[in-house]
Amino acid sequence: MNIRKLVNDYLLEIKLRYANGTYRFYKSHLGHFVNYASKHGITHVDDITPDVIVDYITHMKETCENVTINKNIGCLKRMYRHMKIDFPYLQQVSKLKERSKTFDAIEMQDYMRIRKYIREYPEVTTNGIFYKCFLALLADTGARIQEIMFIEKKNINFDDCEILLTHTKTKEDRIVYFTETSKSIIKKMIKIKSDHKYLLHNIDKNRAANYDDIRYILRQVKKKLKIKKLHAHMFRHTVATYMIESEMDLPTLMTILGHKNLETTKRYLHVSKQHVKKSYIKSMDKLD
Repeated sequence: MNIRKLVNDYLLEIKLRYANGTYRFYKSHLGHFVNYASKHGITHVDDITPDVIVDYITHMKETCENVTINKNIGCLKRMYRHMKIDFPYLQQVSKLKERSKTFDAIEMQDYMRIRKYIREYPEVTTNGIFYKCFLALLADTGARIQEIMFIEKKNINFDDCEILLTHTKTKEDRIVYFTETSKSIIKKMIKIKSDHKYLLHNIDKNRAANYDDIRYILRQVKKKLKIKKLHAHMFRHTVATYMIESEMDLPTLMTILGHKNLETTKRYLHVSKQHVKKSYIKSMDKLD
């Protein structure tokens, strides 16, 4: 079978089964191998031998970080398994050692300042409610930004402060939660644009919420609170970190975050510098 056709067939299945972000991930990493194979005259699956895999990894080491190499090879492995192509050597290739990486989380002091900022955010304009609601959902739910943008009004349960997410990365519905403070903000948002399917709607521009909206409001937050680094996904990392520090068990956190396996959730076991220091002092005080 032709390599390019194999990859295209596999990507089509990924596109049908998973979110756009997952599709783009596989397209990028498998495309890297397709380009390499094409430049080296490798056109058919039967041409991919153990030597080809070794040469490909050696080639990547010249310009790529180990984490990228692992992703490229990992995508190849999963494609071969899914398409039921027997290639034992590829499946036995070990992952290269990666530098340990912690997630960017918002320091708890800044996170609490942001929550206060949300409560006090002015509602003098219709878009004031829109931005306030956007921020409140980011700070409360731990959901991905795209999941928040596609929250449907019919899926909000005010009695239990729950939201059913139906537009998820894994394409599996899940429930996230919001606080009583956010409840009133969400209700105001619904009243402003009651005829729209989705909760978040940019009133001034009369369109659905998009990434430009969240970038705009986060620039405001950074400037007002003098926070050097802040992006939307940091809220997800921060909620996860806070839940772990509050002793939430990993399976429960995995459910809230929408992870498909526990190993992904375990990556959130990093803790804030403040928490490390507090734990250290508490432990050392017992010795005195």
